[in-house]
Amino acid sequence: MKVASNTAAAQAAVAGFANIEVDRTGQQVTLGSSNVASMKDGANVANGVLDSISALISGVKRQADGVTALATEIEARDKRDAASVGGKL
Repeated sequence: MKVASNTAAAQAAVAGFANIEVDRTGQQVTLGSSNVASMKDGANVANGVLDSISALISGVKRQADGVTALATEIEARDKRDAASVGGKL
């Protein structure tokens, strides 16, 4: 049985995350002249959710980059190990 790391498989697994974008330009909720407390609270919550989603997406992208980098390292290690025991990968 052949067990090996596959960088292409790792890249394919996380490729969709690279395409996710949040454009924060002009996406703040504003109320104009409303002074209703619950409306102000709702606008603050909505703006906070946008900030949180943006931070989440950034974190997921960082983790996805880490997966492909780790897969590359593991693949190189597997090739070295296979060569040291006379096998092929």
